[in-house]
Amino acid sequence: MKKYRFEVLIFIINAVYMILELIASRILSPYFGSSNMVWTSVIGIILLSSSIGNFLGGIIADKNDYPNIKKVLKILLILITFTILLIPILEQSLLVLITYFITNIKLGAIISTILLFFIPSMLIGIITPNIIKLKLESIDKVGKTTGSISAISTLGGIFGTFLGGFWLVPNIGSKQLLYGLAIVVILLIYIIEEIKFNKKNNIIYFLSLICIISIIFTMINSIKVNASNGKAVLNGEFNTFVEYDTEYGKVLIYNVENNGKPYRMLEIDNGSESGSYINEDKYELVFEYTKYYDLMFKSPNKIDNVLMIGGAGNSYPKYYISHYSDKKMDVVEIDEKVIELSKKYFFVDDLINEYGQERINFIADDGRTYLNKNTKKYDAILNDAFAGGTPAATLTTKEAVEKIYNSLNENGLYLTNIISATQGEDSKFIKAEINTLKQFFKNVYTIPCNYELYLQDKTKADNIMVIATDIELNIDGAVDIYIEDDEIVLTDNYCPVDNLIPRFYR
Repeated sequence: MKKYRFEVLIFIINAVYMILELIASRILSPYFGSSNMVWTSVIGIILLSSSIGNFLGGIIADKNDYPNIKKVLKILLILITFTILLIPILEQSLLVLITYFITNIKLGAIISTILLFFIPSMLIGIITPNIIKLKLESIDKVGKTTGSISAISTLGGIFGTFLGGFWLVPNIGSKQLLYGLAIVVILLIYIIEEIKFNKKNNIIYFLSLICIISIIFTMINSIKVNASNGKAVLNGEFNTFVEYDTEYGKVLIYNVENNGKPYRMLEIDNGSESGSYINEDKYELVFEYTKYYDLMFKSPNKIDNVLMIGGAGNSYPKYYISHYSDKKMDVVEIDEKVIELSKKYFFVDDLINEYGQERINFIADDGRTYLNKNTKKYDAILNDAFAGGTPAATLTTKEAVEKIYNSLNENGLYLTNIISATQGEDSKFIKAEINTLKQFFKNVYTIPCNYELYLQDKTKADNIMVIATDIELNIDGAVDIYIEDDEIVLTDNYCPVDNLIPRFYR
């Protein structure tokens, strides 16, 4: 352990570095979403901070000898611990302030990443050059030493990525995980050299112990508060929320009131995904656009077996099962944890107990992946898979539409909710999607869910229900959207959704 303690240090600190990057996307997602733009901002800024840290670390390493470098490493670990602990303290007030003054998502995400994560990432970057100098035995072994430390750093980053992405982030809240990382970093001080109990070292050990105990108590208190908030939300209380980190995003659940009627909201990242009344109307629909899925019954054919992609709080599945007897629905939701939360907070367990498990089937899977392997036929397929205002890109392409078409019975219907304008800059995505749907379906109908807004301003984005089918339908409120002859067809190879969706969500 003594011989390889610096290799252990560099392995662990780089695992911490990658877990910090994963946490950064989770902390930013409720304010800026989890789109490619946010990830690009996070990765770019953290890589920049690390490269600056490496450069500064090289300068520091050249100016210090062996004993002083060990002191530098101790100071760096204390500073990293301190800056990590600042993140959960500052994040909410800082991000609220940034989103208030900066409406551009890209710029807001970049500035937020700089303010919250630049310094700890830079400090971690300083460590590597100093450890290389500590391990450098002679000029003849520069290549071997540098290569070994770089390899161990990379392996630590890989370990942190897998551990954080697959287990820690989904199962431990972002704040609790930050506290845990702070404990790990402060403990690394004890790896730098053998523990020697003297007056000078005892002060460092005592302070680090106090820091660890304080972090643990803060972490436990945070867990207790979230559990208490969950009970409050279930009891129908307002002005509080419960949060969960899942494999795919940060979930917020809270109660609000509209026109005297209390209802419960589910948010994932920065998008409102579902709503449910919390009184006797718990199976009724809160949001107007979801009522437009009933347009599938305009078909002259019988609609009995339906697939819904993107369940979230399962507002429409609850409505469908409770209002139309003997009909069945498969619900594909990518996030298994969200399915569990919908049962706990959004009365899906009540629905199952009241109407039977055999009528509704929940499938924890990615919508596109499910379609790729599906052999079942449906009378209608409904798509409400969104991350905020951004649709699931993999479900918009020509290849996905072919899978959808092949999963429908003859003259079946495909309904998808799209947030778009019908004219102007913010109509780019819906035009491309209509053109893509027409590669397989004979008829595509577009119905604004807020017809008055459509009449007032056709360049303003709002929910539009798009229906694709091979049969002709007579639908009140359907409008024509002009498609250019050279309009693009979205494909798996070229699907620039982030550049086509309405500007507010870019």
